[in-house]
Amino acid sequence: MTKNTKLLMRLLITSLLVTIGLFVYLSVHHFALKLGLSGNSLCEINSQFNCDAAATSNFAEFLNVPIAILGGVFHLVLLSFIIFYNLGWAESTSYLRISIRGMLAVSVAVSIIAGAVSLFTLKVLCPFCVATYVFSVINLILGWNLVQNYSNDFKFINYFKEHKSLLMALISIPVLSWFISGMIQSNYGLDQIKKQVPEKIAIWKASSEYNFDKNLGLSNAVVNPRMTLIEFADFKCPHCKIASNTIKVFLKGRPDIQFIFKPYPLDGNCNDAISQKGDNSRCLLAAMTLCAEKIAKKGWEMHHWIFEKQEKLIPISDIKTQLTHIQNDLGLDSIQMLECADSAEIYDVIKKTASEGTAARVEGTPTIYLNGKKLPWGHYLEVLKQASE
Repeated sequence: MTKNTKLLMRLLITSLLVTIGLFVYLSVHHFALKLGLSGNSLCEINSQFNCDAAATSNFAEFLNVPIAILGGVFHLVLLSFIIFYNLGWAESTSYLRISIRGMLAVSVAVSIIAGAVSLFTLKVLCPFCVATYVFSVINLILGWNLVQNYSNDFKFINYFKEHKSLLMALISIPVLSWFISGMIQSNYGLDQIKKQVPEKIAIWKASSEYNFDKNLGLSNAVVNPRMTLIEFADFKCPHCKIASNTIKVFLKGRPDIQFIFKPYPLDGNCNDAISQKGDNSRCLLAAMTLCAEKIAKKGWEMHHWIFEKQEKLIPISDIKTQLTHIQNDLGLDSIQMLECADSAEIYDVIKKTASEGTAARVEGTPTIYLNGKKLPWGHYLEVLKQASE
């Protein structure tokens, strides 16, 4: 093997390792989204370039196995073939070389198909996915000429005879992918969630329908929505933070769904359904969110800011001390915010949204409604996806 050939082989192995690393990240990200544990992802650039919308689409899995895991295992087997070929650990037959070339070509073909689906069907591109497409082409270019000099006596039937080990390695790709996916889902309880989804959807469909005032609360701008999603939540509720991440991810790639956030502070100062009065911080956070929207149309920015800072805000009883940070981070005038947040008008709106929730039998936060009906487990992505189909 010449120095040039050795260099190309090292580049090919490095490129494959990077490809596998990308698929590992996409797999981790996929399951994090399902669990509602993902914040702002590395590849969330804007509405057209982000991994979340792609990872939550119906094309993200095949037979309940994430495409990312299939891609990672596929390239791991391909890397094994190349290492065995390079080090002479396996007989350098025409069938091994043809298998390597075939896998390199399949990787590019699948990348083209996946790219077309993202571009023309989902209308969103996942930057890390695009990186795997690029590296599949690089792998093909590097590997095509490195693995050659095979005879023309290739017969597919020989995979079932003299070359069973190659066939078994190829068969192991879907089997190993299914095993890894199942193990992860079982370990984190996702398999149990999926089993419960049909029951929750059935309960939702049979539930009573409530009429909510769509002008009360914080709403995204959707003209002629196909569905309306409403959440009653408290800003200091940890489960509400998780639900916020899940809903944010769910809405990406679904511009036809209206989402309305209705404050339901767990404090008797602004919620008549709560007998005990707290330090008023939960009420004030809700008021500041509505005020941010009223003053500067920055209600959603305030909503996200609060949940991002939730761990720091939970022990703080005097939320007014955060006005300087809010002004610096969001550009909201602290004096205007304070005047608005202390006004009877804003507290009246919060009491009305809380009363709506009480009338609709909100028993805790977060509570989610889809098209006016309470959606059990609506803070889980799988439930939201199936209910919205």
